[in-house]
Amino acid sequence: MTILETILPVFLMIALGKFLSAKKVVSEEGIHSIKALSTNVLLPVMAFDTLIHGSFSSDSIILIALEIAILAIGFAAGFPLKRFFDSDINGYVPYATTTYEGGLFGWALISILVGQKSEAMFNIVSMDIFSGIFCFTIMATGLKLLAGQKMTGKETVISIITSPMIIATALGFIGAAFHLGEKIDASKYASLYTKVTNFFIQPLSPMILICIGSGLVFDLSVLKKGFKLAAFRYALQLILCVLVLLVIAHTVGLTRPFKFALLVYFFVPTSFLLSMYATEKKAMEFTSGYLSFQIIISLVIFSVLSIIYNN
Repeated sequence: MTILETILPVFLMIALGKFLSAKKVVSEEGIHSIKALSTNVLLPVMAFDTLIHGSFSSDSIILIALEIAILAIGFAAGFPLKRFFDSDINGYVPYATTTYEGGLFGWALISILVGQKSEAMFNIVSMDIFSGIFCFTIMATGLKLLAGQKMTGKETVISIITSPMIIATALGFIGAAFHLGEKIDASKYASLYTKVTNFFIQPLSPMILICIGSGLVFDLSVLKKGFKLAAFRYALQLILCVLVLLVIAHTVGLTRPFKFALLVYFFVPTSFLLSMYATEKKAMEFTSGYLSFQIIISLVIFSVLSIIYNN
């Protein structure tokens, strides 16, 4: 029953999102608003709460270094692949082979699997924030240039330091350093704090999954456009995942929940920013097909891992 309780709600929420989108109950503007609410309010609260209840140590530095390394490897690996794609879309390839959509996808699945306040979740959030930094700096700037926009260095810096997620993460790390989570839990305000944060955190997973469902594409002609690159990304991520698991096992230590959290994390799609900046028709079809195919495969992998984990 535990396995069904883990997997079924995920697919129901995604199916609901697709249904609501098809019936025009939720418009594209509505989905955009939900995403904005999630990324600017709900996710920062979850990040802050998860981080202050974790323990930042030298092990965290190792995990962050590993995240930076795999982001760089993924980005570099995309450049030789550009020649295998049409000139209309090959500029997107390096950005498509790196980053992880943790906030709007992976966190929801991982928190369902191992728990939102678990050590494994703390480690994933600590690592994934640097994927977010990459997205808001290098990736966002590059994609805007591909779309014909311009972004000055000052604008880039301002967009980073004013990002609610970056602010929440910085405060979370500071809170973890001073054991803020433990102090809150031991205080007379523990119940009040939990109730308030739950109002923000509990709706997050259903809202994100509904958004994912609304954007899923099942058109084979569109899915085929992203299949070739997705196959390479999964092969690369499999190699990186094995290497990271080996490094962590011999340094930080690999608990069972953290191992499964990492397995889910490595196979989530690349950042959804990829489709947000695509403006040309071919680029839009390519990014939609690429992300939709990854979402479908990620959910299959999540389901298999959930069955194994709960057994």
